[in-house]
Amino acid sequence: MCSKYSRRNKKAKVGEKEVQISSPPQPIIRPTDRASIIRSRGGDLEVAELRWGLIPSWAKDPKIGVQCINARAETVAEKPAFRESFTRRRCLVPADSFFEWETRGRRKIPWRFERADQEPFSMAGLWDCWSSPEGPLETFTILTCPPNSLVGSVHSRMPVLLSCEDSESWLSNGGTELLLPAPEDFLIKCPADPEMPKDSLF
Repeated sequence: MCSKYSRRNKKAKVGEKEVQISSPPQPIIRPTDRASIIRSRGGDLEVAELRWGLIPSWAKDPKIGVQCINARAETVAEKPAFRESFTRRRCLVPADSFFEWETRGRRKIPWRFERADQEPFSMAGLWDCWSSPEGPLETFTILTCPPNSLVGSVHSRMPVLLSCEDSESWLSNGGTELLLPAPEDFLIKCPADPEMPKDSLF
């Protein structure tokens, strides 16, 4: 499960293209926050601000979005909440780290997973549009898969992280063969920033 991540960089790489993100950096992004995603529109790449927690277009109650912050790679093509978006509404979620918690007795210890060079990466995502009483509401979810051994030392799931080439393929309807754990050397594990307020991590 991925329930908090950060985007401190204002660029993302999709294939050979570098995409600029105009919204301010976000050191901690939580479910129901608005965050930047990248999607394909008319053959071009579009950056949009969507709310985290996918609400399917057919949903009667928007509270389902809280349950749909993540979609499991193994079942995303079949689950009613995600299968149409899997076919028609792919996106990338730019990030430079994500957080997981290790349980030691009664303590929960937050860890940050990021690139050793602190370069940004993209997580595989889906988006949808729900008709709210106030107007259309666009939301997104992040795909997760079984962890590699590094993330597995803390948690039983990890977000699907895509290379530049795979990011382009994902937006072009690449299949579930892209939804794999990141290579063992893709990330490093480090303590969460001690200067970050604790209430922002829990």
